Amino acid sequence: MLNVAIKKQFASNGRASFALDAAFTANQGITVLFGASGSGKTTTLRSIAGMVTPDEGRISLGDAVYFDSVARVNLAMQKRRVGFVFQDYLLFPHLTATENVAYGAKARHDQHRRQHVDDLLKLVGVDYAAGRRPAELSGGEQQRVALARALASDPAILLLDEPLSAVDVTTRSRLLDEIVEVQRKTAIPFLYVTHSPADAVRIGDSLLVMAEGSIVQEGKPLEVFNAPLNVPAARVVGTENVLVGRVAGHQPEEGISIVELGACRMVIPYSHLAEGSRVTLGIRAEDIIISRERVSRTSARNLLAGNVRHLLRDGESIELVADCGVDLKVRITPQAEHALELAPGVEIYLLIKASSCHILS
Repeated sequence: MLNVAIKKQFASNGRASFALDAAFTANQGITVLFGASGSGKTTTLRSIAGMVTPDEGRISLGDAVYFDSVARVNLAMQKRRVGFVFQDYLLFPHLTATENVAYGAKARHDQHRRQHVDDLLKLVGVDYAAGRRPAELSGGEQQRVALARALASDPAILLLDEPLSAVDVTTRSRLLDEIVEVQRKTAIPFLYVTHSPADAVRIGDSLLVMAEGSIVQEGKPLEVFNAPLNVPAARVVGTENVLVGRVAGHQPEEGISIVELGACRMVIPYSHLAEGSRVTLGIRAEDIIISRERVSRTSARNLLAGNVRHLLRDGESIELVADCGVDLKVRITPQAEHALELAPGVEIYLLIKASSCHILS
């Protein structure tokens, strides 16, 4: 089990520019550290590896203490038994795949090193390219060699810093499965940094959401993405609608509460908050359905009348902003835009399940 509780202050031109204040526990399996660029993910990994020295705190893996500011312990990188896969792989260009991996296994005796290297290249599925140099390898093959090199020193934990950012979508999908398989075979904890929700859900056994240098939520990936518990977490995981209102009443027999949001009311799952309490709700844009007609029979507890304020194209999807007394963002497809004849000013109805309304604070 990895235990981290560290603080680190960074300054620029004599002024504080960023503060890391992270505390979390990572168990066996793959723990995903998720957040936007600049949130402190890489700094956290580098602190665990010994590349960055925290100002205070403690880092331990099982019985091994890597850093303890009170006890004045700060193990050197080479003594921490930490494997690190960098975003740009950092393979030696003049060495073959075998030689790159052998460099990571340099602590082993020569008679055992070659077999160990061969086993690792086979484990990550790139043994056929053992004699090739990095320039002769594809991005996916380079990633596999980097993974094998990180495992060559028999680490007690493996840190992966956005290792798939440079590969295409098809290769990325295949490598995600391979990383999961390697973790299961090695049975050591992996701490995997990404800002991709798809990657996080695909491989994560647990998820740590990071924002502005702190862990703001942790849990099972799907649970966190579907129900962020606070505003910072909602911002990070992509809950586009964050609304502030007051509790207007409760209907415990139906398992619902009513929240007043300016000019509209929203039905949410039953809450123990007192009437009149201020509450912040989060609703994901893809959890809202649009209709051009009032629907009389539906399982959605919220039917809000409004109109299209504007449409913003975003790659293969469209973000629609609807004025329903409050502005709500809705994610739709170009096909839906065409079929519903959506345009600014068009009257619409928004259908939202009570279960899609999450209390953030």
